Amino acid sequence: MKTRQNCLKLSYGLMTKYFFLKAGLIFSLLVLLAITIELSLIRHSYYKSLAIDNKLTEISLLAPRGRILDRKGREIAVSVYQEDDNLWKRKYPYGQAMGLISGYVNQVNEDDLKERKCGLEFDHMDLIGRGGVEEKMDCSLRGKNGRRLIEVDALGRYVRELGREEPVSGQNLTLSLDAYWQEQAFQLLNGRKAVLLVSNPKTGEVLVMASSPSFDPNNFSFNKNDIAVNNYLRDDSNFPLLNRAIAGRYHPGSVFKPVLAVAGLESGVISGETTFEDTGFIRVGDYTYSNWLWLKERRTEGQVNVVKALQRSNDVFFYKLGEKLGVDQIKQWAVRFGYGLKTGIELPGELAGIVPDAQWKKETKGETWFLGNTYHLSIGQGDLSVTPLQINQMTNIIANDGIKCPMTILALPENEKRSRNEVLGIKKQTLTLVKEGMKRACQKGGTGWPLFGMKTEVACKTGTAEVGDGTNDTHAWMTAFAPADNPEISITVIVERGGEGSDIAGPIVKDFLEKWFENN
Repeated sequence: MKTRQNCLKLSYGLMTKYFFLKAGLIFSLLVLLAITIELSLIRHSYYKSLAIDNKLTEISLLAPRGRILDRKGREIAVSVYQEDDNLWKRKYPYGQAMGLISGYVNQVNEDDLKERKCGLEFDHMDLIGRGGVEEKMDCSLRGKNGRRLIEVDALGRYVRELGREEPVSGQNLTLSLDAYWQEQAFQLLNGRKAVLLVSNPKTGEVLVMASSPSFDPNNFSFNKNDIAVNNYLRDDSNFPLLNRAIAGRYHPGSVFKPVLAVAGLESGVISGETTFEDTGFIRVGDYTYSNWLWLKERRTEGQVNVVKALQRSNDVFFYKLGEKLGVDQIKQWAVRFGYGLKTGIELPGELAGIVPDAQWKKETKGETWFLGNTYHLSIGQGDLSVTPLQINQMTNIIANDGIKCPMTILALPENEKRSRNEVLGIKKQTLTLVKEGMKRACQKGGTGWPLFGMKTEVACKTGTAEVGDGTNDTHAWMTAFAPADNPEISITVIVERGGEGSDIAGPIVKDFLEKWFENN
């Protein structure tokens, strides 16, 4: 009896377990069926796309920009890889001295992304050039980004690499500038609002383009400094982001006079023997137009020919020459020398300047052109405005026997340089007389007294240009080439509101030329 009862209990227990197991199995199958229906039917598309998105990820491999080098291979701008935020940063070893030449880079913005500059699609982490050659030559300096296709798990953890396209570095860019002399020139300017330009008159290559004040491009990229950047942008007194060499417009004053001398000799209005008497001033109606020496010392210089006029920068001679030429001939020759036109230098922001004439004055001011306007134009004043680079280009043309070489900041092949030259057709005798006047300007009795007695003979022209804003301030100019009979370089200096050209710009020219010829 007891055995039977035990058998019944065991049977009952087994049946109970069987029931619960069967129920659990049925419930599990129902849950699994429900999940399967949801995944495969109801939310199939959603989970399918989510699975793919979670599984494959494309990572952009940023390309480094090409290096910017000086003519001797020194690095002006270089990309440095930062492995920890996976970025390339741009480093500028010469800082302020080269800031206005190199420009800087920063990340692309929404406008850049829409523009698709260079025909490329930008990554939001890409760098783009702003200012200087970084902007002008951006498409050459910019590389082509690569990419990685990787597999990750559901938590975004790396599983394996499925494919890779390597980035392509941007092209290196070699400039005509010499970084060593650029630094020397920048130091000579000593923080003043000023420009020092040096070029090769036989090729048009710019060797130095120092503009002061300047900025450190590293503050925009390598050692990012938002405070410094904001100070640059807000400084509307010094304008450190302005390259005065190409975008500063100034009255040239007497450094413009060689153009008048060439125009007078080439047109036949004067010859080497022609003289005008310096009477100290010319009076036209109620207006008086004086020579600088008369205003300063109440002295006159008697009979003056073109060589002496350049040597002494005699205003009365050029007033009378300008009157004989007339405004149209003056403008014609000014334009042939490159005034009123951009030089085409490979930098953004270059200005053309203004060479006024009767039509310009009528259209711009609604006024008639008078003889007094011609007088002002003849000595580089009035509405005439130029850039320092244009003055340097004029100096090159005279130094290079009337051959106009386009100004360039790139190290170009020799055949390309020569192919772009323009022969202006100026007679040898004209150039001989103008050069002689400029040589004497740098010798005893001339206006360029700081250059007297230099070991290397120099040809120069000084300029003291009235600002024309109601103040007595003047821009200090000097432009020169050396050696005078076989020029290697032309140099142009302007100091804004600096005073007299010989007193202020002259010593800067002297210091640079002495260092140059001691080391070359």
